[in-house]
Amino acid sequence: MGSKMAAAARAVVKPHTPLIKFPDRKSGPRPKMQESLQASMPSLHASKAQESVGGISPAFQNISRVSRVQGTPDTSELTRTLPQKYRRRQMSDEEIEYIQRGGPE
Repeated sequence: MGSKMAAAARAVVKPHTPLIKFPDRKSGPRPKMQESLQASMPSLHASKAQESVGGISPAFQNISRVSRVQGTPDTSELTRTLPQKYRRRQMSDEEIEYIQRGGPE
């Protein structure tokens, strides 16, 4: 009773083609997250003065009526209010290169 051995078949493997592309973070200037958040947030004293004059603080004037009615906050609003410990961790250059090349070589 002989055992049948599987015939060695060769399979052609296509080269990896990346599906996602990360922007080049080395060439362009990167704003710091805290600075960009502070720039987009009005100061506390200015908003108090506006609120007493206009009735609505400037921070709430930028929110569209649709998002207020639906109750879902805007993505930029979530970014401003999310505590640091719940924010997404920045990817290192090594992680980006690993993903770009499709895994270990």
